[in-house]
Amino acid sequence: MKYRKMYNQAIVDKLQELVNKYPDWRFGQILYNCDIITHSECPVGEDNSGELHYLIDDPFYEESEITWNRIIRNKFCFPKTN
Repeated sequence: MKYRKMYNQAIVDKLQELVNKYPDWRFGQILYNCDIITHSECPVGEDNSGELHYLIDDPFYEESEITWNRIIRNKFCFPKTN
């Protein structure tokens, strides 16, 4: 918790960079592509047809450091350069 503001600022800065780089993308697309928003598969239907729906995973209680560490491992946000 000591460094929460620092991680929050790093996340916001990265998002700002991506908004500028991809101005046609919706904000939700950017969050999803950065792995800030993720989803889980959820089978539905009483007939057990195997149809899948997706539930958004709620990051409400996730510490900013965990979010930032997931972002820096994301190849979309930080592509490897040679």
